[in-house]
Amino acid sequence: MATTEHTINDAIANALRTTRHGWNDEKVVRSENTGTLTGNSKRPDILVTEDGVSPVVIETEVLPAITVEPEAKDRLGETLRLNGRAILSSIAVRTPEGFRKLSGTALADEIAKTEDMEFALFTGNKPDDCTRWPLKGWIKGSISDLSVLAQAATVPPAIVENAADELMLGVTQAAGQLEGIEKSYPVALDLIAEALCQEDSDQTRRMATTILANAFVFHENLAHGLYSFLGRNILSFKRYASEVRS
Repeated sequence: MATTEHTINDAIANALRTTRHGWNDEKVVRSENTGTLTGNSKRPDILVTEDGVSPVVIETEVLPAITVEPEAKDRLGETLRLNGRAILSSIAVRTPEGFRKLSGTALADEIAKTEDMEFALFTGNKPDDCTRWPLKGWIKGSISDLSVLAQAATVPPAIVENAADELMLGVTQAAGQLEGIEKSYPVALDLIAEALCQEDSDQTRRMATTILANAFVFHENLAHGLYSFLGRNILSFKRYASEVRS
């Protein structure tokens, strides 16, 4: 009797849990779970939901795997019922036909050693408006390669772009608040410019606030904060600038 794709998905999920310390929990890497998406009963083959990053769906199908690509794309834009986070990355995986003939330990061993799985990554917030990587064809690799791809997919381009926009806005606003201390503490701005080997200017102030924002982010990471460190630290600096003004 041929091994079902449900069983294969469970085995792939088990293998993925061994590739990263933060994934060795069934609540982080789940397989074949119903009721995980908002507003429907669709069941992602494998769902990776690591704290602090975007969720990733992995759809698998044994070769010839005719439907795995549209199924992976169809997950984009869905939200998780548990926390409302959007799925912005999904991976289509074509598995070797030989998986159908194996079960138990034999299947697990084959998944661990094969380098013939094929992957394609999709990023975007809608199935009909997404980016495929590679543009054509498939990436061939191992379970470790799939793990690396999934880890990269937890920080999709849309998140990076939004974070960059927020950082730019926060730095600009914080630098603008430094203008308020110019009359009361003119020496402070001169000292900042001197420390940066620059003349006092808007660019110098933005440089200074960027350095401070980076320091806040670094220390927040060290402390393993639970909040969105980017937004929180920009706000922290803005509060600091307000206190200096007063």
